[in-house]
Amino acid sequence: MVNIFLIIIAVVIPALVVLASLYLIAYFQHPDDKNVAYFPKIIVILGITLAATSILMLPLDVANDGGKGGFPMDILWIVVYIVVAVFAIVVCPFAMFFYESEEADPGAGSQIAGAFKGTFAILFAFVALTVVLYVFFGVAEIPTIVVLGRFQIINYPLSVDNLNIATTLPEIASIIGGGNQTIRFDPGNPVLMGDGSEYIEYRLDKEFLQFRVSIALFIITMVAFFGWLLFIVFGGIGLIALPFDMIADFKNRPQRIPYDKYLERKKKIGERATELVDIGKTIQSRTSGGIMSKRDRKNYNRFRQAIFLLEEDYERLKISYKRQGGKVILYYAQFFGGFIALGVSLGWLLHIIIYMITSPEPFHPFLNALVIALNNAWGFLGVIVYGLLSFYLLFCVVKGNFKFGLRLFFLFPIHPMRVGGTMMNAFLFNVGLILITSVSITQFCTMAFSQFTSTTAINSLFETAVKNLKILKWFWVVYIFAIFVMSILTAIFLFIKPKDKPAKIRV
Repeated sequence: MVNIFLIIIAVVIPALVVLASLYLIAYFQHPDDKNVAYFPKIIVILGITLAATSILMLPLDVANDGGKGGFPMDILWIVVYIVVAVFAIVVCPFAMFFYESEEADPGAGSQIAGAFKGTFAILFAFVALTVVLYVFFGVAEIPTIVVLGRFQIINYPLSVDNLNIATTLPEIASIIGGGNQTIRFDPGNPVLMGDGSEYIEYRLDKEFLQFRVSIALFIITMVAFFGWLLFIVFGGIGLIALPFDMIADFKNRPQRIPYDKYLERKKKIGERATELVDIGKTIQSRTSGGIMSKRDRKNYNRFRQAIFLLEEDYERLKISYKRQGGKVILYYAQFFGGFIALGVSLGWLLHIIIYMITSPEPFHPFLNALVIALNNAWGFLGVIVYGLLSFYLLFCVVKGNFKFGLRLFFLFPIHPMRVGGTMMNAFLFNVGLILITSVSITQFCTMAFSQFTSTTAINSLFETAVKNLKILKWFWVVYIFAIFVMSILTAIFLFIKPKDKPAKIRV
């Protein structure tokens, strides 16, 4: 029977996410994008809604109670994740290439052609890799134990000797065969007495049941796999960097300064700006053909990082003098928010240690017990806490991506989210990142709250097929531990080098 209340919730929540997405765009968008770039904005709204829906489908799956709520969750998960894959691999890249196209002719045909070329390259690489891996590794190997005989104890065991029972059962099994066989033993040893409710099984070695998964499920597996790689790196960094930067920003908040100090700092910023203009011209002259070498691309990304840090310093300078330090209460709110974020990050790391790494026999259920207790007290409370913990991981991914691009390797340009200064390409990049990691975050939360999600369709999908695919199954053994290690390395790195500084540009 269909649960009407669940249907209402399933409609209301996405509607609220759409409204929140509209507010997010209005709050963060750059003035140059106001009243323009409607196509990228629609993609951003749909992408955020889709990612949020995929995260919040887990509590819906729990409430569906194995199908009693009337929702075919096994089908819904496949459909939603295929749409997530299409958005992350095709739609968001196309919108981003279209937005970033330098050929802004009124005809826009060249823009569309350029966007199609970039999107096709990404799609071709993904499809080719998926097809090759599916042919060779698209088989799930489910571990099973062969039971040769299962015997019900009615009276006393066959022998008075405990050791004889182990040697006698194989012989009986070979005679009688498999199935549930009733064995009436002669009186003997009262220690091994049965009352008819106990069984003794004779088991052979573990074997693997093999079957080829559907192509749709394998596509989801590929998205989850790449999402996990990003989640390990960016999520692991973000778990530490998010609270660290919130607290550090309070410590380094703009202070009130006199006019002469303002002029002195403004002059230094102007000198840096002039130097960056010259560097920008040099980089532009070396890449006039439109093709960048690896060195030129790194220099360009370092140049963008330097521009970002320069703008940050200038904004802080304006707040220090023109706004006399800004609103202090906001910095204190950020400070306390940083400690809350620190508590959530430590909670996740502790949960990884005492529950996830030690499974299947964890030390303590920890966050499982919290969510279940809140869910029993009031159903929505458990869902709210789960949602907050899950969306916190998404924020950590975005933060980790920015921190990674700002401090390490400079393999790709940074795409920061700034209030009133975020271009649509940054929106699209971060939405694509959120989409592709939302699958892995859902899988992570399924394992993290396995007691809460034990009867869900998504738990069966991940645990039965995805985690048992050939070759890839060995990756799932280490990924949880990898997140923890990445967080520890990030903590060490940030304590050694806490401040973001411009990288040297070698032109």
